[in-house]
Amino acid sequence: MRGIARLIVMALAFAFASGIVAARPLTDSERSSLADTVATFDTAMRGADYAAVSKTIPPKVLGYIADKGGVDVAKLREMVIEQMTKALAEVKIEAFSMDLANAEYRELQTGEPYVLIPTETDMDAGEQGRLKATSQTLALLDDGKWYLLRVNEQQQVEIMRQVYPQFVGVEFDGGSVEALK
Repeated sequence: MRGIARLIVMALAFAFASGIVAARPLTDSERSSLADTVATFDTAMRGADYAAVSKTIPPKVLGYIADKGGVDVAKLREMVIEQMTKALAEVKIEAFSMDLANAEYRELQTGEPYVLIPTETDMDAGEQGRLKATSQTLALLDDGKWYLLRVNEQQQVEIMRQVYPQFVGVEFDGGSVEALK
């Protein structure tokens, strides 16, 4: 019996550490604000409004990158917009969706909620053909405002963890890219 009790304690500890236990519910205001942020991002992506897209990046992340690169945040934001414009000029986004209805609501050890939103992008990459990228978008609260981050690339996750150390140890799905016919 003692062995079973130890296994139960270990399973509970794992569940808490991995975020499997249900997160605190978002307040009505948080839920509404998250939906607005996702809708604004969705509209910006569909309309190639990369200035609006860049505003969903947490200011602390931009500040960290700007500091490491020796530029000010305003200049970095301009560079991000320029790079997105160039990169996405070569790719035609055919479909984009962030599935908030099937998002995973989780909680950090600090009690702060975060959300992992399934995200899909179908694109025509010219000579590379049509591709479908499937990933998760991290929605995090900072000073009461939702921000969005791609967490399918390790470098982005490491930068985010430098700025938000409460995410150290939180695992993210790496996502996938597949060819479409």
